[in-house]
Amino acid sequence: MTRASRLRVLITTAIGAALIYYVFRRIDIVLTLDAVASARLPYLLAGFALMVAAYAVRAARWLIWDRPFGYRDSLKAILVGFMGNNLLPARLGEFLRADWTAARSSAEFGRTSALASIAAERILDGMVLSALALIGLVLIEVDRVIVLSLVFVAAAFGCLTFALIFTIARDSTVRHTLDRLNRFFPGHLTQFGKTKANFALDGLARLRGGFRLTVAIGATAAIWGLEVAFYWAVGRAISPISIPTSIIFLAVVNFVSLFPFTIGGIGTIEGAATAFLVTAGVSPHEALAMVLVQHSFQFLFTTVLGAGVYVTDQRVRVRRSRDEVLAEPESAEDVLQRTRLTLDSLRATIALERPADRPVLLSIVIPAYNERNRLPRTLLETIRWCNLNAPAYEIVVVDDGSTDDTLTIAELLADYDRNVRWLACPHRGKGAAVRIGMLNARGQYVLFMDADGATSLTDIQKLLTEMNNGRDVAIGSRVSQRPGEVTVETSLHRKLIGRVFAFFVNLFAVSGIADSQCGFKMFRREIVKMVFSRQKLDGFAFDVEILFIARQLALSVVEVPVNWQNQPGSKVRLVVDSIKMLSDLTRIRWSHRADLALAPRLGRTGAARAQA
Repeated sequence: MTRASRLRVLITTAIGAALIYYVFRRIDIVLTLDAVASARLPYLLAGFALMVAAYAVRAARWLIWDRPFGYRDSLKAILVGFMGNNLLPARLGEFLRADWTAARSSAEFGRTSALASIAAERILDGMVLSALALIGLVLIEVDRVIVLSLVFVAAAFGCLTFALIFTIARDSTVRHTLDRLNRFFPGHLTQFGKTKANFALDGLARLRGGFRLTVAIGATAAIWGLEVAFYWAVGRAISPISIPTSIIFLAVVNFVSLFPFTIGGIGTIEGAATAFLVTAGVSPHEALAMVLVQHSFQFLFTTVLGAGVYVTDQRVRVRRSRDEVLAEPESAEDVLQRTRLTLDSLRATIALERPADRPVLLSIVIPAYNERNRLPRTLLETIRWCNLNAPAYEIVVVDDGSTDDTLTIAELLADYDRNVRWLACPHRGKGAAVRIGMLNARGQYVLFMDADGATSLTDIQKLLTEMNNGRDVAIGSRVSQRPGEVTVETSLHRKLIGRVFAFFVNLFAVSGIADSQCGFKMFRREIVKMVFSRQKLDGFAFDVEILFIARQLALSVVEVPVNWQNQPGSKVRLVVDSIKMLSDLTRIRWSHRADLALAPRLGRTGAARAQA
């Protein structure tokens, strides 16, 4: 969790605690607990059943306009989303649900598309709930402040509903407007925004058509009808309460929870809903008892089940990663022997040991630090791919002062295939290893990639295509992709940290880059010396630095979507290294201040060379 996120959690928790303290100071807690203890069990059981039924209908409703997966997984996604809203600030549960959905759904259902679909669902909820609230306001007399608040929120949802229907109905017009804006304000950042906006429109477009939208509204009305009955049953378990009062009770609770003042609405719901019930004629301690029972039912039900689903899924993923790690050889001699046997088999089918003086088209630089277990597989797969797809190649393994058998493995492969070279250097960091390898590469195109093989080798061809199209730099991206075009498998916390870091990269160093840290970047040979001879950082933030340098030289940089799968055994320490990388970001502009002064002259030179 980032420092900003921790601060937000502390602030919202403090606000919630203060509100709870204020409510309990004004209402007798003993009488409140007595009211809860004396609640009529049949009504409570009926209310709980109605609440569960409402969540069941929610899962079915989502399948009306899209079927990313089956009903059971749809219900799991909804529980995970509500669990996230209960435990995370600023309703981040919606993003958690979108991520969960995209990771487990069909290839056509991306995160942005899923988030837009969830937003449409929330707007439908607000529209129907607003209509119910207005009906309730007509039927009973309510405090003026509550009336104004409900009318204001209802008006806001009315505007959102109009915008949703207009966007769905005029989908082609909206997309055309985005195209015009992108042409009027050209650049990678606006192109990225346009792409994401189109993904969002894809999610909303699934509601196009009067029949599907009507059925969705009908399902939404059924959900909130069940919710009204749930609130009425909980109220009746403690004290007589009318249906109109239950409607306003429902509206107050749900509208208050939209404002991210507290996590899970704790404190705000108790304060606002209790105040309304008291104005509606319910005694203070009975009003608070109703709110506590209602909030506890929904909070505990979604949090416990959602957390169970989420933890179970994470355990399955961890178990798979652990099995992969345990399946790898533990002995250094086992690793070397297996590598020798695989090389012998490879030599029998592919002609290795190509002439050393053959012109090199593609150089692949692989920095490695204590990669005894992962390097053999990556090198063997790379050799096989290159022999089949880019025979004029070389692989340069740069050992960053490893303390295991990484260098021995590189030497072994170099003995078998003269296309493999190794370089040994003191342990200074990944940035230093990449710089040494890039400056010593001989290929017309030079790629550096990670030793874990997280990126699919087939994506090398995508970068080569961009090189043939005249690009100077082509970088792999795990973010800017169309749904279904590529597959990116990694944990949620890595994605969140990556997005936060990308924000700071765009703020302090290089704007318009969605993913600077993917270890899969290709350069033209004549560009390599221009960029890497100026590189100064030795740590993980070197990726940002080389992109910063490329921008100052007016080189053409393109992001290319690549397939990526998180590999066990990562050397990146997410918290410590993220802090170091953020610190390095602040140094980039300062350390290159001399280059910045020369940027106009270098830009003209780079532009002239690119046009040649």
